[in-house]
Amino acid sequence: MSGASRIDLVTGLLNRRGFQEYLDSELARARRSGAKVSMVVGDVDHFGELVRRLGSDAAELALERTGGALEQAKRKMDAAARIGGQEFAFVLPDTDEHGAYVVAERLRAGVTEGTADLQMPVNVSFGVACFPEHGETGEELLTAACQAVAAAKQLGRDRTVMHSPEIGAILAERRGRADRESEVHLATILILAEALDIRDTGTARHCQSVGRFASAMAAELGLPAGAMERVRLAGILHDVGKIGVSDAILRKPGPLTSEEWEEMRRHPEIGARILTTTAFDDIRGWVLSHHERPDGAGYPSGLQGDEISLESRILAVADAYEAMTADRPYRAAIGVEAAKKELRVNAGTQFDRRVANAFLEWLERRPPGEREPSATAIELGVGQPRTSSIPPLNEE
Repeated sequence: MSGASRIDLVTGLLNRRGFQEYLDSELARARRSGAKVSMVVGDVDHFGELVRRLGSDAAELALERTGGALEQAKRKMDAAARIGGQEFAFVLPDTDEHGAYVVAERLRAGVTEGTADLQMPVNVSFGVACFPEHGETGEELLTAACQAVAAAKQLGRDRTVMHSPEIGAILAERRGRADRESEVHLATILILAEALDIRDTGTARHCQSVGRFASAMAAELGLPAGAMERVRLAGILHDVGKIGVSDAILRKPGPLTSEEWEEMRRHPEIGARILTTTAFDDIRGWVLSHHERPDGAGYPSGLQGDEISLESRILAVADAYEAMTADRPYRAAIGVEAAKKELRVNAGTQFDRRVANAFLEWLERRPPGEREPSATAIELGVGQPRTSSIPPLNEE
């Protein structure tokens, strides 16, 4: 078979036949070596409307530009293909589902930027599936990834959804949109938060610890059980916007430049956009403001005092304390006592005084050596809140 017979004439990417050959080869290699392989499928949003409004020539131009943007945004090791009218697919060798989600989000951003000057700019919904968890054959992986694309469409389009066992049932059940949105989007974002945590810290413990500390403060301040659980979830999701920050900045051992700080300070706003569904109306605002400070020196809006929600002030203390007391690949922790001192010294300026004092009181009562929760399953509906005033640790 000639090379030309494997190439899509509109986009210059692989066609369905070339894609299938490459996928089969990578799956065979993965079975021999035990490596991971992920598949990403993307479907252009509102493509039928584009054809109706602008005609077939404009639609073909949009596909050509989309293909070019995807080629530019993908990694060199990945294979890209147009497998249908407005459908694209990627094979990601040696990549698990978390890494594939990050790649898919970069692809999505690349298309948005690369087609922004068109009369009708292009957005794409993506689905992610991983071998062998979501399928052991190419057909099974493609089905799983397409199910995830369907979920992304139902959640509002222009987003990425990772396949999970629940998606098929959710798509099949005749339930309200709000329930589908809450369950699928929450599961996807929680997995993303964990993946970003591993990228930044080397473990998936930071976000879980921030969630636990935030919930403990909520209890100490007398918030009801439902509010405690929402604050815990906000703690787990607080850094999800770091998907928009480069690895080099997140892991830089020295001071950031002004340009790097500008990029870093975008992450609360990116996180708030990721959480733009009715299921996260409250949490979205807390995440957006969790780097604001009582003295007005925070970001992104320079809020001060009571302009900052109590929940955001709780997240700020939890995030800072965990960062100070946990080792990172690029720096050592300062230790518990030094972190407590920082909270006391900066109470009233960087941290809300009442929240910081409540957390310090909780820390004084905390048994030495108490184990932090594991990196999985705290907020995916496993178990119910217990009756003690401060949530206990998860037990595996």
